[in-house]
Amino acid sequence: MQGNTMILEPLDKRMISWDSSCFENRECPFCGAENIEPSYIRPDNCSVLKCFRCTGYYVSPSPSEEALNEFYSSYHEAYFGGDVARDIEALKFELNNLNLNSDPRLIFLKKDMASVSVAAYKVLDFGCGTGSFLYQAKRLGAWVAGVELDRSAVSTCHKLGLDSVFLGGVDVLTSLGETYDLIVLNDVIEHPLNPARLVTELCDLLSETGKILIWTPNGDAIDLDRQKITLRVDLEHMQYLTSGAVSELCRENKLSVWHYQQLGFPSSSNFITNVVEGAWGSRFKVGLVALLRSLRLISFLKLLLSRLGFMGGYSIHGNYHLFCVLCRRK
Repeated sequence: MQGNTMILEPLDKRMISWDSSCFENRECPFCGAENIEPSYIRPDNCSVLKCFRCTGYYVSPSPSEEALNEFYSSYHEAYFGGDVARDIEALKFELNNLNLNSDPRLIFLKKDMASVSVAAYKVLDFGCGTGSFLYQAKRLGAWVAGVELDRSAVSTCHKLGLDSVFLGGVDVLTSLGETYDLIVLNDVIEHPLNPARLVTELCDLLSETGKILIWTPNGDAIDLDRQKITLRVDLEHMQYLTSGAVSELCRENKLSVWHYQQLGFPSSSNFITNVVEGAWGSRFKVGLVALLRSLRLISFLKLLLSRLGFMGGYSIHGNYHLFCVLCRRK
């Protein structure tokens, strides 16, 4: 502890070495309030402040927008590898055999598609990564599009048959001139330096009955968690959404909360390797995964476990994730 500021220890070996000489101070990215004393110091030495007005958490000082854009240009390949480097047929096999009722976001999508009378229900995934959500939305019959900053991730999307995925951001979408029935922000809103501006820009792309789906680490869980896991993994996150910050986004954009839920636990993909040098459990897990990948058995094993009931989707227990849907205010 330093005064009232808690210093957090690393949780895994995935550490980002930011150039702090280029850091910039910023106000609360949700409501614009100026806050002074940090509540936490993350393992990457970034200060995390809690906003006194909207209760959102955010990093300040933070990397510049230019530094973040450079970071995200090779984000998936550099920090996750995984789907970007995988055999595309194995990835398709896994996606085609996913139980569509195992993901609350897909359950919502199915219900919304059934309730909205449109000729073609259009889904936009902003920051779509390697396209797993868009792939499932397409399986459900939606017309899909996406944008992503990582070239290798866009390439994977195209290999999956997701031809309407583009390299870039809001500027690309504006040029397309489309409106969407559902805009999805899966693990996105915690990344950009100005998430409030992003939501405002995306509102302009909504159809008359369109909605914005947000899936992100739950900032309201931070104070309740003695281990502060949310602040010790995924150190590229620049802010953490709370219920108060959601209310602020709604107020600024004339939106209402359609759905609000806290659920689940961190995925094992958040933890690359145990930070304890030589931990036998970590070494065994990494070695086993490498062996199964080399034998192309990962997809088969996931499918088998799913059918046996060991991987039944997201747990409704826990509060690590915040899942909310926003709609135009009536």
